[in-house]
Amino acid sequence: MSVLEVTSELYGEAEFCSTDTGNGNAISKFTFVYPNRRDCAATVNGGSQSEQTNGMDKRNDQIEADREEEEEEECYTASQQSQAKQPMIKLDKDGDVVVERRRKGAIEIELGSGVGLTSIVASMYAREVICTDIDIEGLLDLIRGNVQRNAHLSNPHCRVHVTELDFKVSYQDYPRDLKTKLQDVQYVIAADVIYDDDITEAFVRTIVSLLLELPKLKAIYIALEKRYVFTLEDMDSVAPCYDYFLRYFEKRNGRFGVNRWKLINVCMNFPRYFDYDKVKDLVLLKVCHASK
Repeated sequence: MSVLEVTSELYGEAEFCSTDTGNGNAISKFTFVYPNRRDCAATVNGGSQSEQTNGMDKRNDQIEADREEEEEEECYTASQQSQAKQPMIKLDKDGDVVVERRRKGAIEIELGSGVGLTSIVASMYAREVICTDIDIEGLLDLIRGNVQRNAHLSNPHCRVHVTELDFKVSYQDYPRDLKTKLQDVQYVIAADVIYDDDITEAFVRTIVSLLLELPKLKAIYIALEKRYVFTLEDMDSVAPCYDYFLRYFEKRNGRFGVNRWKLINVCMNFPRYFDYDKVKDLVLLKVCHASK
């Protein structure tokens, strides 16, 4: 079986501390800033969140922030069978999305969780978080360890579940316990799952199934980085994986002669809470029912 080494252009420039665990993994500390819990409650209860998304500098001037460190154990290699093979290390932009659009009291599920960073951030605000990926090479146990390692950051009333969800398994074949939990899910989050056409097709089929089957689902947020390559066919730099996702989603969306869902490109002008370069190729998409 082929083995891939996982790398990230963004993390190559970010400053964070990693410690070798001696078992082929490493524990990394990610420093981030977030509004303190008192201000979070006031924001949500007070109404509009968009009034406070005027940029990093203004946010730092206006509200007090708590600075924390999150620890993640990371596996730097993964087999080609893993749906999280390209970035086992989750990009901090998805953590930014969760902090900026914090849904206090919500029930959320993360798809393709990797090491679970985004789910841990979501647990600071949510009532319940379902953290999912495929169960390969001890990945789910690694996520459980990371959740426990960062338990002091979580909302004490939040329940975090770590379970398997394989994009290539149809919704009808999900375990009964998972189906039961999914019935209350309001938001789906996913990051960096668009990099391979086969996995992209399976991912789209998964989110379409969730849109059809989950009665309380309000929106799906997908964060990704456009990865450009130069092709002789186009004689230009293109983002083939991103373009293929858009084409395949539209194909599934319009297969009954009508578009059931909207795909919205969300503005990324909110503050940076994690330490990374917010380059122009980062994209945040929102999928919701066309009637909403």
